[in-house]
Amino acid sequence: MTLSCPRCGSDRISIKNLARKTGGTIGTMAGAASGAAGALSGAEFGATAGIVAGPVGSALGSIAGAILGGLIGGAAGCAVGTILGEVVDDTILDNCFCLTCRFRFSKKRF
Repeated sequence: MTLSCPRCGSDRISIKNLARKTGGTIGTMAGAASGAAGALSGAEFGATAGIVAGPVGSALGSIAGAILGGLIGGAAGCAVGTILGEVVDDTILDNCFCLTCRFRFSKKRF
């Protein structure tokens, strides 16, 4: 389906996705912070799993567990933030911008 401007009929439309980008960024930061807080349990698990290799394995296991906790939290936060931002873009914001007549509009309204 080709999107066209409701004012001038042009098909030169730019989709901004501002809330989606912002939600993804905020979600990533919040998820990484949450993951870093949860990294303590990941570090404990990594240290326990790495104890088989001795003190060096325990240290490396705890570092790897902390990093994985932050990465998983960041990825989950990004996914949630992007989905929420997409809902805001589609229902609240005028997400579409006509490059011909500079009219802003939402897909849902027209």
